Amino acid sequence: MKTKRLLLIMMCLGLVLSAFSGCAGRKTTVLTVGEAEVNSEIFAYFFNKAYSAVEAEGGNLLDRGAIIDDAVEHCGEYVSSITLFEQMNLSLNADEKLEISQNVEEEWHLYGGYYESAGISKQTVAKIERANAMRTALLLYYFGEGSEYEVGEDEIEYYFDQTYVQFQAINGYLTTTNEQGETVRLSEEEAAALRADFESKKKRLESGVTLRELNDGVEVDPTFAAVSNQAYPDGFLEQVAKLEENKPAIIEVEDYIFLVIRQDAKEGEENYYNSYRTDYIEALRGEMLTDMLVATMEDYEIIRNERQLEKAADGLIDARNERKKASY
Repeated sequence: MKTKRLLLIMMCLGLVLSAFSGCAGRKTTVLTVGEAEVNSEIFAYFFNKAYSAVEAEGGNLLDRGAIIDDAVEHCGEYVSSITLFEQMNLSLNADEKLEISQNVEEEWHLYGGYYESAGISKQTVAKIERANAMRTALLLYYFGEGSEYEVGEDEIEYYFDQTYVQFQAINGYLTTTNEQGETVRLSEEEAAALRADFESKKKRLESGVTLRELNDGVEVDPTFAAVSNQAYPDGFLEQVAKLEENKPAIIEVEDYIFLVIRQDAKEGEENYYNSYRTDYIEALRGEMLTDMLVATMEDYEIIRNERQLEKAADGLIDARNERKKASY
């Protein structure tokens, strides 16, 4: 019996390790987390992620040691996700596997050439997407509907209402272009005429005319966005979020004037409230899950091959620089 039990444990360990190493003979091991080997491709992927985050935040890209440390931590969370998923005897269903495949194809379509130049294969991208799906499965296992620590409906709804907004809008411009090709503000008379036109449209909308009719027959699609979305003029979405639903309003911000109708994002064909529910649980409990994964990682001995970590980081930075040159 002991021999059979030992064989079973070794088989299970082999299944877990295979998710990390892949074709280990053809790739360099840059660190080990417990018994799992992390190869240079996996590390390069997470180094790229860490490097991009520092760049986006305007941080110190010359502090490569800190970026390497961050990437190593990402690798540890990657290992922990797979290990904990296996320990909980969880599995991915057909829909989840299909989504993994679709995500891989989309990511490879967008970045495949860059990844190849950085020595990151499509197989590695697939492994990481699979680990991401495992992490999501763990999130729902601990915090999803029917779980021991289920996130309450009231908390999800409050987060949704405070974070997102759905609306339809048509806009005008309080600027024009002068003879010199410069953008200038409308004259007081022109601005007054534009505001009067929008007030007239608002009254017609209140009387039952549709936005499409007001927009010369062009359909005005609903927009769903996070209130923090910076693609819109500063303060616009915050004002939309305060509007009464289905009641037309005029908002002026910066050089724009909008005729807006705020809508209930929990209704309609899209129903963003139900469609992206997992994203809201991630926002509310994702940090807690990360803490759990980091705690799991702390149980493992992490052995770093500093020379190979530096080499992989160099290769990734070279690929990024070449990509920038090609875009000039």
